[in-house]
Amino acid sequence: MLDILHDLGIDLSTLIIQMIGFAVLFFVLRKYVFGIIAQAIEDRKRDIRDRMAGLDADRAELDRLHEEARRRLEEIETEAREKMQAAVDQANAERGRILEETQQAADRELEKARNTIRREKEHAVKELRAQVGDLAVEIAGRVLNSTLDAAEHRKVVDEFIAQIPSSKE
Repeated sequence: MLDILHDLGIDLSTLIIQMIGFAVLFFVLRKYVFGIIAQAIEDRKRDIRDRMAGLDADRAELDRLHEEARRRLEEIETEAREKMQAAVDQANAERGRILEETQQAADRELEKARNTIRREKEHAVKELRAQVGDLAVEIAGRVLNSTLDAAEHRKVVDEFIAQIPSSKE
């Protein structure tokens, strides 16, 4: 085997020294460098895990806030619809009240006009009766060629008016 190593150009003493150097280097690196690197890698893993957990928590919080905002927006829309409906209902009630008040005012005015017409009609009938009475006395006076004094005139008129049928009969 030494012949094979010698044919390959490998010196056994150099190989052993290199192996011992590698072992010493490996133990030194293992004791001082690999531990620090392993710790740095472990710290980095832990930091990444913590950040991922933080991101998951932030994502969950964001989802919760998004859901809360959506729910609040729906509440606001519902409240707005309810307020609008209440305003429409109130406007309809106010419109109904105004229409009713207007109808009542119109009815009052109509009744007032009817009363005025009735009073004016009664007054006109009274005036007409008085004029008819006066005409009747004048005609009767002419027919009889005599004139009546005021008292007799009033008596004849009242009797004549009493004989005229009333408009209510």
